[in-house]
Amino acid sequence: MNIFRALFLFFACTIHASEIHEWHEQRQFFEKHGYVWIKNFFSEQQVRMLRLWADEINLSAQTLLTLESKNIPGTLIIVPEAKNPQLACRAEDFCSFYPGLYHFVSGTITSYIGHLLGEPYVLFKDKINFKWPGGGAFLPHQDFPAYELFGPREHVTAMISIDQATLENGCLHVADDWRAVFAGDSRVDQKALENGRAVLPYIEGTSAHGSIKPECTDKITWVPLETAPGDLVLISSYVPHYSEPNNSQKPRRALFLTHNRLREGDHRQAYYQAKRSDPNNPVFHIGTPTKARGK
Repeated sequence: MNIFRALFLFFACTIHASEIHEWHEQRQFFEKHGYVWIKNFFSEQQVRMLRLWADEINLSAQTLLTLESKNIPGTLIIVPEAKNPQLACRAEDFCSFYPGLYHFVSGTITSYIGHLLGEPYVLFKDKINFKWPGGGAFLPHQDFPAYELFGPREHVTAMISIDQATLENGCLHVADDWRAVFAGDSRVDQKALENGRAVLPYIEGTSAHGSIKPECTDKITWVPLETAPGDLVLISSYVPHYSEPNNSQKPRRALFLTHNRLREGDHRQAYYQAKRSDPNNPVFHIGTPTKARGK
């Protein structure tokens, strides 16, 4: 028996029957919809720890934002807002500089994704979207086109809210039953759609680069996820999603931790080497309120 499979079976046998039932429901929901929202996944102590890490990353980001270059070797990757360069839209690669946070992610999120989906996963990329008051919208998009060149054919992103997410401050919206919506649509690869791995037609170039074409987004019913600190959302890289601008006076910070199946390789280092060497490549700015070549 494969050693990883043996470990999963051992873990499953040591948890309570009610937890196994809950896990089974979560897995079924994820397989059908491509996302799952798990409320109160983290303890109050873990929520406080995550907020402290987010505050520390923010301090580093604000310091780096004042420097002429935002791409300094050996530091966080900082990407400013396109309309307000004084605001950090996101910070990336923080797990390279915060080992405690990296081990926390590995021991909670990475291990849980593997347990839920039945095989080991590995961290592919890590970022925090700050979305300060006035922060811009993330247009409707799928994540896979941004990752397509790096090897794995499917990814699962864990979203962790640092602040309460609301309609006013720009919470995440996900597509409801999008596979049924595009069944029979000649613009979409139907075989890939059956497996939940179809890429919808998207805009190339302009400030909307990488966002799904409006004639497709108009067909989708969107589900808002007004998540609280302590919640965990897992979402496939093929599920369409978006968020509105932050029209409140409070931040809407969230961690996004993208994983891929371990059997498809560990690509995190290669991904960040590529991003650091060509930070303005539009592939790294799909659906985001940030600047890139051609946007």
